[in-house]
Amino acid sequence: MFKTLNRFGGCALTAVLVVAVGSRASLAQDPVKVSPHNHQVALENESVRVLNVEAKGGEKLAMHSHPDHVIYAINGGKVKFTYPDGMTKEVELKAGAATYLKAETHEVENLGTTELKLVVFELTKPAAAGSKPKPLQGDDQVKAAPENTKVLLDNDRVRLLGAHIKAGGKLAKHSHPANVAYALVDAKYKVTTGDGKTEEKSLSAGQASWNEPTTHTVENAGPTELQSLVLELKE
Repeated sequence: MFKTLNRFGGCALTAVLVVAVGSRASLAQDPVKVSPHNHQVALENESVRVLNVEAKGGEKLAMHSHPDHVIYAINGGKVKFTYPDGMTKEVELKAGAATYLKAETHEVENLGTTELKLVVFELTKPAAAGSKPKPLQGDDQVKAAPENTKVLLDNDRVRLLGAHIKAGGKLAKHSHPANVAYALVDAKYKVTTGDGKTEEKSLSAGQASWNEPTTHTVENAGPTELQSLVLELKE
């Protein structure tokens, strides 16, 4: 009797575990695969992935997962997050503001009537246990060019800066740790590094570039104001 119960009990337990694991696996899905028309990859490497996210008014993005990530709203709006346990949360994402979220799985619904446009910076490399932010080497952009720079978010893992430079304008010499530069508008600019080397670069709106730690000046070589985001990694 006990052997029979144990055998069937073991089968039942195995089935439950398979279903549970399968359910978690199905929920932990890449948003680019789940909703490819809503998520476009702007940059991806071992440290970060940058996604351009768009959702029309009333549109719902199927359940998907993110590691720790930063959300910046280009066009804001009210959204509803639905989690695997059925819990929901409504959040107002304000244009020009950023928020940091720990790794999570959710469904997203645009509750507004206008298109939602977001930039999502996923931190693809897990935080090292007990790690502390590395001190910045060199001149901080916030101090070197305060009239051109705004701190949008700052925590132990990252700092997100908003920067704007008038046509022909220039940022004084400053330093960054490893970082991502993201263009909010079409940008053409000239970078001069600490060793005197100059390079002209360009990014279209919605494009991003990866940059190793550097010290440089930046000059807007385009005809209109340059507007960008800089995500600095502190680890």
